[in-house]
Amino acid sequence: MLIALGLAACSSAPPEDELSKDIVTVPEIGDQVPSVTNTAKFAPKTPTIRAPDDIAFNLWWRYTGNKELEILIDRAITNSQVLQIAAQRVVQAKARFVQAGAQNMPTVTAQTGYSIETPTDGLGSVPVGVTPTGKGEFEVGLTGSYTLDLWGQRKSLAQSADLKLKQAVFQYDAQLLDLISQLSKNYFEYLSLNDRIRNTKETEKALTSMLLAMEDRYQLGDATIVEMQIQRSAIFSSRVRLPTLLKDRQQLRFEIARLIGTAPGSLQLSENGLKSVSLPNGVHGISTAYLLRRPDIRTIESGMLAADADLDVARKALLPGLTLSADLSSGARNPADLFQPNTLIWNALGTLSATVFDGGAKEQEVKFAQAVRNELIESYVNTVYNGLLAARTAITELEYSGERLAMQEESAKAAKIAQDFGFESYSVGGIDFLTFLDSMQSYQERQDSLYQFELEYYQAFVDFYSALGGGIPYREISKQSPVFKADGTQIKGVKILPPTTVSSRSYMQSGWLDEPKEFTGSPWLVKLAGVYDRFAIEALMRDMPRRYDHLQPAEALVVEKVGVDISTSTGDAAWYSVNFTGFDYEQDALAWCAKLRAMQQRCVIYQPDENFEYVGLFSINTIETRAYRSGDSLQALRHAAEQEAESSNLPNSTKYGRLYSLLKIETEHAWLIDNRTYRLQRIPVGERLILGGKLKSVNPSRAVVSFQNRDYLLRPLYSVEGVEKSASGQMFARMRWGGPSGEIYYHRAGERIYGGGLIKKIDAKQVSVDWKGTQISLPVMD
Repeated sequence: MLIALGLAACSSAPPEDELSKDIVTVPEIGDQVPSVTNTAKFAPKTPTIRAPDDIAFNLWWRYTGNKELEILIDRAITNSQVLQIAAQRVVQAKARFVQAGAQNMPTVTAQTGYSIETPTDGLGSVPVGVTPTGKGEFEVGLTGSYTLDLWGQRKSLAQSADLKLKQAVFQYDAQLLDLISQLSKNYFEYLSLNDRIRNTKETEKALTSMLLAMEDRYQLGDATIVEMQIQRSAIFSSRVRLPTLLKDRQQLRFEIARLIGTAPGSLQLSENGLKSVSLPNGVHGISTAYLLRRPDIRTIESGMLAADADLDVARKALLPGLTLSADLSSGARNPADLFQPNTLIWNALGTLSATVFDGGAKEQEVKFAQAVRNELIESYVNTVYNGLLAARTAITELEYSGERLAMQEESAKAAKIAQDFGFESYSVGGIDFLTFLDSMQSYQERQDSLYQFELEYYQAFVDFYSALGGGIPYREISKQSPVFKADGTQIKGVKILPPTTVSSRSYMQSGWLDEPKEFTGSPWLVKLAGVYDRFAIEALMRDMPRRYDHLQPAEALVVEKVGVDISTSTGDAAWYSVNFTGFDYEQDALAWCAKLRAMQQRCVIYQPDENFEYVGLFSINTIETRAYRSGDSLQALRHAAEQEAESSNLPNSTKYGRLYSLLKIETEHAWLIDNRTYRLQRIPVGERLILGGKLKSVNPSRAVVSFQNRDYLLRPLYSVEGVEKSASGQMFARMRWGGPSGEIYYHRAGERIYGGGLIKKIDAKQVSVDWKGTQISLPVMD
């Protein structure tokens, strides 16, 4: 099956332009490989997803269960200098686009002048010995000129600038996708190195223990000096690996720090292994047509269409041009006489001009534009096939790696058994020392190879997502060309589904505005360096509570409009600057900005000279409260550690009330969350709990648990007060936190709630939540 993508020239191009009818064929692999399955037994699994319409495909890194990876990617989106460079190029392209549109307007200039002529009656009019005199003249006037767009040249220029602006947006997206993919692969390698370092340390520990036993046997005369020295050699041979692995891990940590935009050496990471990351059970709905979603391909597509327009401009530059000009002025010797009817001077002129001879410069410009367009066509074909190669390679890796991993895992298990039995056999003299030593080294090598194969498997999933454009929200910025079409229409029998983007209504009390408003607030503002799109601003609001213990005295985050806004139905191609308010005095703003800079967040303080338009207003208190209640802030992590320390010592009975949270009541059962492990359990009334507790009673609005003859009242964490539908058709659940006095938040499908729950579906009657594999529904209140 073939997909033919025709790249039509701009409507103003001459009909003889046959090169604009190039056809690029893309082989379809969807029928051959409709899905991939995660067959690796070692990898924790999440539900099967669909490509590319499932949000867990577009933003797959949020659904791996690894919070550290999500934190790193949010920070990279917020802080990466590479992304900021790409964002500034969007700003530059916007300026060029506006500039191109201004060329359709007439040019009007104003001039004023004063001139004096001496002698007044001309050269030779002054007799010998007489001092010449002169009179001054004042002149004020306007000059206007306008070149008619007879052949549509300026229209093509505007089309080219518009397409180059879209190209800059796609280049930003391509940089974002590459950043997320590279960061994820490096992070997985870091986790794999943690596994390999642990394996090396365990082997070294076993060898060291064996050496001590060998020395004892040597002292008793049961071992030879040769055996003992061989053992010492084996230990140091094992130890050689450890510094190398530690060096690789440290260098990888430096590289990850660079990718997230912080100084190498300042980043601390956990010592988790690859098992801290979940992979999907499988991915369905794979199609080559989804390669067209990739921003690098869309960048070249935009470039090709812009090259069509540039070629049209170059050709029309060969045609005659008609320029209209006019001049209106007033001149007088006395300034008081200016603008009197008798002092007016005006003229009008129409000029039709054509190039007769320029040494072939304009003809060469046509050839240059033609060659640029042809180059882009070849680049497009090359990029599509590179993407196809990446997709096929990743799919092949996933298909065959599972089988390879299973065999390597069996090999490692067998080596482990051989080592364990070898130790027993050696202890009773069944095998010699060298045979046993070989079994130990064999197990270490096979286990190390297994970790490397696991890493390749995880990285293959990253390559697979990236090859099909997964990992970032799909941006729709035009419906005028098939290149940008993503509104659910059919492209050669393959449906390209609309994007699933981050909710623009994440907060109740403040948020994104439907219409810009004028900001007239704080006397001092703190502005972050750079510009951000909505996706990056959402990442910023998640990231800041993770980096700073508190954000006060800042009161609100204000999203300022900076004029980079591509008009679309979805409004998802706009860039903004970020300000923080709440500073009455300069020293307060300076101190807060210094706190940001200490964490390598660049900022400046200023007093706005005039009011500006803003499109978003987010309360700092709301941002921090939301992060705290999701367990996703420095304060929440610190308090959780304190509570865990208290719970480990439970002499004080008042601590029992913190052990459980109530999620839902079902008749005579309560769904309780263990606040230490976030495990969800459905417990009947009367059932025993940990530490001698008991679920005493339930009613529709609360549960009572009892410990040591003391009752504790639990109210539901969430109550769903209603469901709303956005203009784009997306469903939002209006959920109240912690009972009648709690605050209200809007949640959409795909968001996580307290304890690791994942909202899977929202409809008019209920909110469906996946709690680490347990499915539960929260009903909408009547």
